[in-house]
Amino acid sequence: MSELLTNSRPKLETPSNRELLEGLLTIEGSTGETYRRFWNYSPRNMGFLALQGCPPEPVATYQRWSQLNRQVQKGSKAFSILRPITVKVESKNDDDEQKMIRRFKVVRALFPLSQTEGEELPPYEPEHWSVDRALGALAIERVPFESYNGNIGGMAVGRTIAINPLAPNPLRTTLHEISHIEHGHTSPDQLAQYQGHRGQYEFEAEASAYVCLNELGELDDETASISRGYVKSWVRDQEPSEGSLRSVLNVSTKVLNAGREQPKEEQE
Repeated sequence: MSELLTNSRPKLETPSNRELLEGLLTIEGSTGETYRRFWNYSPRNMGFLALQGCPPEPVATYQRWSQLNRQVQKGSKAFSILRPITVKVESKNDDDEQKMIRRFKVVRALFPLSQTEGEELPPYEPEHWSVDRALGALAIERVPFESYNGNIGGMAVGRTIAINPLAPNPLRTTLHEISHIEHGHTSPDQLAQYQGHRGQYEFEAEASAYVCLNELGELDDETASISRGYVKSWVRDQEPSEGSLRSVLNVSTKVLNAGREQPKEEQE
C-alpha cells in the first residue's frame, strides 16, 4: 500500500466552491451508482472527484476494495477527497473565547473500479430516497396548492410548501421549494427582500434542486435542459458569489441526507 501512495497524484489545493459545483454538474449518470455506491460522499466531494478526472465509476479506499476481494493494481494513483476537520481560531482579544470553525483537508484516498481487479462487485442496490421522509426530517409541511395562477409550479412560505398538481415535473418543483426554505429564503425578513435578491434566491434554489436530481438519477436530458435554462435566466450576466455556491452545496447535501433511510455522516 505504501508503494501505491508513493505513486499517487501530487497533493492538490482545496478548490473553490465554484470549481466544485462546476465539476459536480459535469458528472454523467447517477452518482448513486458510481461515486456513492459504497459511501455517502457529499456533493462537494463528488464535484472534487470529477474535477480531478476520476472516471464515473464506483470508488473506494484501498481497505474497502480489499474487503470486497478486489486488489488495487500496482502503480495506481489515488484520487483525493476533502475531509472535514475542525480547527481553532485564535481571537484577537485575550478575553474572547476561542472559536471552532470547519475546514476541509485534501486527502488522497480513493481508487476507482477500473484500477482494481478481482471478484465481481455485488449487485447494485439503489438507495431509497423519500420526499415524505425529507419533509419530516426537515420539519417542512406540505399544504394544498390554492393559487389560481397556472404559471406557478409551486410556492414556499415559512416552512410550508404547496405544489401545483399540474406541475410538469413535481419532484423538481418540490426540491426547488424545499431548497428555498433550507436556504432561508422564506423567513419573514428574507421574504421582504425577495424582489431585490430574486435572481440570487432563484439560482440557489434551482441549482440545489439540480444537484439533488442528478444524484437521485432523476435528471433526464429534458429536465436538465429546463433546469439549466431556468438558472441561466436568473443569473444572466452575473457571477454567483462564493457564499451562494457554498450554500448550494450545503443545502443539497442536507436535503439528500434528510430523505435517506439511514443518513450517515461522511467519513471517508
